[in-house]
Amino acid sequence: MTNIPVKQPVIKTTARRVRPRRDFAAMEERRMRAADLFEQGVRPAEIARQLGVCHQIVSDWRGAWRRSGRDGLRAAGRAGRLPKLSREQLTRVEVELIKGAEANGYPNELWTLKRAAEVIERVTGVSYHPARVWYLLRHRLNWSWQRPARRATERNDEAIQRWVKRRWPQLKKRARRQNALIVFEDESGVSLLPSVRATWAPRGCTPVLRHRFNWKRLSLAGALAYEPDGSAAHLVFELRPGAYNDELLIEFLSELNEIEQRPVLLIWDGLPAHRSHRMGDWIASQRHWLSVEPLPGYASEVNPIEQVWGSLKSKELANLCSDTIDEVADTAADGLERIGSDAALCFAFLRHSGLRL
Repeated sequence: MTNIPVKQPVIKTTARRVRPRRDFAAMEERRMRAADLFEQGVRPAEIARQLGVCHQIVSDWRGAWRRSGRDGLRAAGRAGRLPKLSREQLTRVEVELIKGAEANGYPNELWTLKRAAEVIERVTGVSYHPARVWYLLRHRLNWSWQRPARRATERNDEAIQRWVKRRWPQLKKRARRQNALIVFEDESGVSLLPSVRATWAPRGCTPVLRHRFNWKRLSLAGALAYEPDGSAAHLVFELRPGAYNDELLIEFLSELNEIEQRPVLLIWDGLPAHRSHRMGDWIASQRHWLSVEPLPGYASEVNPIEQVWGSLKSKELANLCSDTIDEVADTAADGLERIGSDAALCFAFLRHSGLRL
């Protein structure tokens, strides 16, 4: 059998020299140093040696300096092709974009590159390809691609700000006077459905989470407690099947009292179970240790325990695909113990909510 040699392809590579970006500010500063030396009467050869340039460049600088003074050595401006949009046009475009997509005639609040390009052309008469609009938004307007936060239309922003600026300082003083724990309470839930979070994967290969689609779930109750002087913080929590109602919340708060054995200033939202007749009667009977302060309506961002749920679902429960709800419960308990044992993290949650002790 005859072996036939196979000609291997020759891959030619061309070495390319990449020129570094010019630092225009540093170049102008060097010319200004040269102007100082001209004024001092230093010889061109000595100036070239000090500034690390050739004698011909110094001669050119000196000629410009003699004709126009220091202004003759200042930067001429931006190198390269001028942008299509002036600064004034760009400001007009940004004003329109800030109004929102709906205000510009689109059916929803979503800015796409195509829509932004249409607004640019309508406002300035300048046409941009959508791919170029990305550079315009990112580098000239300093915009970024973001996921919007949701806010209820029923919320009263002024009332929320009043609570943060006026009511919260009053509550802190009262808690210090009574040596009462400041406790933020809330409920949440977990299930066999994983909390989907972004993760690294090869480009073009979207990760797939395989999990059970039944709706077995657990409810969580959490009480984030702060010393009134800001010296310590901890978390008390409970997991149970089903949903919390006023009766179960009364049990949880009673257990909280057995654990803490001291006055508590309880701050929570306006959930119906928090405002029921049974809950009101029970709170009235517990005045010797418990006082309650409602949060403003639809102000979840002011409650630091919301950050507890977010941390739990972004770490321990992120992309967790368990076969049983007991496995989820064990993982959630580990995560809540991690948070509760980290006082610095608990105080970070408080600061994130715009509150300080």
